[in-house]
Amino acid sequence: MNPKISIISIIYKVAAYLDECIKSLLAQTYQNIEIILVVGEKSDGTDDNCLEIAEAYAFLDKRIKIVSCMSAGTGDARNKGLEAATGEYIAFVDGDDYVEEKYIEKLYENINFHGADISVCGKYSEYPDKSVADERHSVRDLSGEAACRMILEKNGFFFHCWDKLFKASLFEGKEFPTKGQLEDRYTIGKILTEVETVVYDSTPLYHYRVRADSVSKTAVDCEQNTKADESFCSCVELKYPALKDLCEEFLIYDHITCIQNMLLAGTYTKGAAVVHRNYVKAHAHSVLESESLEMNTRIKIYMTLYSPKLLKLVTRKPM
Repeated sequence: MNPKISIISIIYKVAAYLDECIKSLLAQTYQNIEIILVVGEKSDGTDDNCLEIAEAYAFLDKRIKIVSCMSAGTGDARNKGLEAATGEYIAFVDGDDYVEEKYIEKLYENINFHGADISVCGKYSEYPDKSVADERHSVRDLSGEAACRMILEKNGFFFHCWDKLFKASLFEGKEFPTKGQLEDRYTIGKILTEVETVVYDSTPLYHYRVRADSVSKTAVDCEQNTKADESFCSCVELKYPALKDLCEEFLIYDHITCIQNMLLAGTYTKGAAVVHRNYVKAHAHSVLESESLEMNTRIKIYMTLYSPKLLKLVTRKPM
């Protein structure tokens, strides 16, 4: 019999999308699954009807487990989902997204065939007016180092929980951060520096809903993004010293983005931007020597150091 796979879905203020999400999980061609719906409630006990919707589906299908809790952030919810999970493998599907019926089947086939620690699939980015599929490539069997390189070069998958199937053992002794946002970057980033193999099949199986009101669009700023990426890069440099130069390129882009956001918000001063300017100044020489550095980033480095006003113009009208 195929091993049990736990699918953890974090649900909070997604009532408008929840039916489609749960129906897509119940329609999986891979049958030996448990579906853990972690439903967050506000301090006043309200939950936007999400709990009622989840309970209705749980009544119809015994594979569904409901974990109801006071809303304390996505990291806390993911931890509660992991505590409830009993599968040999773990997948995540956010409550406002949905998946193809062979989402779990294909991820498991790949992780099993390649003997990998993590299996990754491609996605559809679902906009209000269009659906954009990831570019398809042949299946890639990656070492841990090659997987980290792919993230740093931004030419494949990223840190997200939701496009991956993990061996459950990878989460032993680990928790998602419960403060701030971007909890997946910290935990998944660390896990990716510890695994031996990752299989990446870019066939789109996950439907990621791009929402203007989602947490990733409104509450997460570039400062938190940069801190999370710094944590990842410190782990990468320790495990794979050969990727140090790529880490510098990755982070210098983040720091420049923080400065650009300040310029657009009208909060830029040399004092406010000192940490970011200092990073760019300290690493500019080595990064500019890289033959792989994109011209756009190369120009922005010079603008950051010598002409922030021009950088602001470039930010308004991307090159």
